[in-house]
Amino acid sequence: MRGHWICRRSIRGAAIALFAAVVWGQEPQPVPAFEVADLKLNVDAQGPPAAVISNGSVRIRNVALRPLIAAAWSLPVDGVKGPGWLDDVHVDLVAKAASPQTPEADLRVMMRAVLRDRMKMVARVEQKEESVWALTVWKGQPKMTPSEMPAKPEDAKCGPAGDGANGVRMVCTHETMASLARILSQMGGWDADKRVVDQTGLKGAFDFALQWTPPGQTDNGGLILFDALEAQLGLRLESRKVAVPVVVVESMERAPADN
Repeated sequence: MRGHWICRRSIRGAAIALFAAVVWGQEPQPVPAFEVADLKLNVDAQGPPAAVISNGSVRIRNVALRPLIAAAWSLPVDGVKGPGWLDDVHVDLVAKAASPQTPEADLRVMMRAVLRDRMKMVARVEQKEESVWALTVWKGQPKMTPSEMPAKPEDAKCGPAGDGANGVRMVCTHETMASLARILSQMGGWDADKRVVDQTGLKGAFDFALQWTPPGQTDNGGLILFDALEAQLGLRLESRKVAVPVVVVESMERAPADN
């Protein structure tokens, strides 16, 4: 949910925010707490889901707990295992760190702390073997322009271009392959039945554009996402079984404590 996009307007008439990447491993120590954090239920599910995590602040509106927890660990939504009501309870979160330069990874860790403090969340991270789409290099030659690594994660941009009349077009700058895998994991408009994992082996960042036609709309031509990745970027999605991190929610309150 970082400024990346998940656009379904041309497909299903809804927009969802994408989440940015964080580095796996131990949480940064010490981690400062939010200076201000307001977490409350969105009882009527008012307004479209929205989320921004950048510049030392978190602004989340009408997001269910499961995707919120996924955002706190920078995982796809299906990477959060827990009770079914995590999909039904929607919340708003507005939080601000002491500095606008607070790293995005720290903001996400602070989100976890808010969930623990205000909703008594008890969760653990474990590795689980699952069927995934492995993002690989097709025929050994990627078709992307190498670019500088972003100074901070939010400097990488990936968003829609055009009106969607000829399918979905995405333009990205300073994107790593790990970030592209996360974007594809959460993006609508293709058969995203499982998460995408980067297994390209490509280091650094790239600039590229990708255009594809959603399933069921190819009567007038256009490439489905699988074919577009091969033809335009020199990448491929292959079905594999690999061990991936998941967050297991052991217990949690249905409503946050008073701020």
